[in-house]
Amino acid sequence: MLSELLQSTVGDFLYYIGFQVEYTLVRLARLLTAATRWLLRTLGGLLVLALRPAALALPELRRTLRSPRRLAGLLLPLVAAAGTAALVRTVLDLPYVLRVEANGQVVGYVASETVFDNARADVLARVRSARELLAAAGRQLDWDIEPSYTLTIHDGTMTESEIANGILRISGNKITEATAVYIDDELRYVTTEGDHLRSYLNQIKRPWEDPTSQTTRVSFAHGLRLVDGVYLTDSVTGYGDILAALQADDGALQTVQVTRTVVETQEIGYDTLTQEDPDMDFGKSETIQAGVPGSQTVTHRLLYENGVLIDDRVVAVEVQQAPTPEIIRRGTRLKSGMIGKLGTGTFIWPVPDYRSISRWADPNPNIPGHHRGVDITAPAGTPIYASDSGTVVEVVPMHYSWGNYVKIDHGNGYATLYAHMSRYVVSVGDTVSQGQVIGYVGSTGDSTGNHCHFEMAYNDVLFSARDVFPDMPIKNTG
Repeated sequence: MLSELLQSTVGDFLYYIGFQVEYTLVRLARLLTAATRWLLRTLGGLLVLALRPAALALPELRRTLRSPRRLAGLLLPLVAAAGTAALVRTVLDLPYVLRVEANGQVVGYVASETVFDNARADVLARVRSARELLAAAGRQLDWDIEPSYTLTIHDGTMTESEIANGILRISGNKITEATAVYIDDELRYVTTEGDHLRSYLNQIKRPWEDPTSQTTRVSFAHGLRLVDGVYLTDSVTGYGDILAALQADDGALQTVQVTRTVVETQEIGYDTLTQEDPDMDFGKSETIQAGVPGSQTVTHRLLYENGVLIDDRVVAVEVQQAPTPEIIRRGTRLKSGMIGKLGTGTFIWPVPDYRSISRWADPNPNIPGHHRGVDITAPAGTPIYASDSGTVVEVVPMHYSWGNYVKIDHGNGYATLYAHMSRYVVSVGDTVSQGQVIGYVGSTGDSTGNHCHFEMAYNDVLFSARDVFPDMPIKNTG
């Protein structure tokens, strides 16, 4: 009986579990089906909205394609826009030039108004040269031609010189093939012996020319140059007269100018950066980054006249390798008793690594014969530092008593003196900062051993350094 009851209970329980699982799965399936239907309806609605304008336009497009008049109305604006663009491009690509005319005749074509203006100026210069020569002979030149230009389309153009020659050819005056001599960009002479004159000038330049160099340019200092062309016959000057003019004033017009470009590599020095370290003892330092020089190329343009350098100009600088700065860490930590204040002055012990005192100043150091300062014993070569910032007012070599010594005026009534140095590294007038090395311990002058004699004064009255550094030992000769 108990067994049957247990089996019935277990069966009911399993049936309940199965029913709940099946019911849950059915609910999930129904929910997924509903969500899928909602998504499809939404996407369908969006698709209809997107395609609605096109669908509505299809009938209109179909009617337009069936009607030639409507089709033409649609295509004509597009064709007109394309045609306009092609026309603009074609017009812009046409070779527009200036047609030059003189005396009613076409001389030729030039690319721009600038070319025309330069050619016209060249013609007037040639005419002016002829007029000057004729005026000297009491004659006049009849010249009334005035070139002009109009815009046109043409494939070929001429240079300034070619247009100038053409204008002269149709001027009705006597012309000849000749060579113009320009000096400082001004037409000065015209000769029919251009080949001879060119050979003469080339001989003058030849000693300065270097055919193997691509950076050397040889010319005449006064812009002396020859231009072949057509010139008025009345403007021709005799060859001998031109040579005489060029050779006048010791040949100043024949001065040869040589321009040479030189590129050199230079070293760039590195900077030294000092980082103060309060955790390192004063007076000690170490290099934490070695300095490395950099390099740069410097382009010089050298200008010579008849072999004499008259100008050296830097025209370009290009850094090849930037320098690496040297970084030095310097200690600023002072040991106990090595810094003190008195009035407005703040001082540091001048030999920070050493506290040995062989002798303090006498009780009244201002009395003649009394000891004036404190003697700090230290090995020869030990750095001596400025006790405070100020200006060096005395630097005396080999004083009979103090030997090599330095005196600093601190600008607030205080002054300090450092004696018996083996050597000093400052000069009178130098501005020094507190803690700057000013010299090294020695035994010069009236001294029996290596030490730094240190004096302190206020308004020229001496006082004992012990008033500033009371923590120093009274006396320690060890």
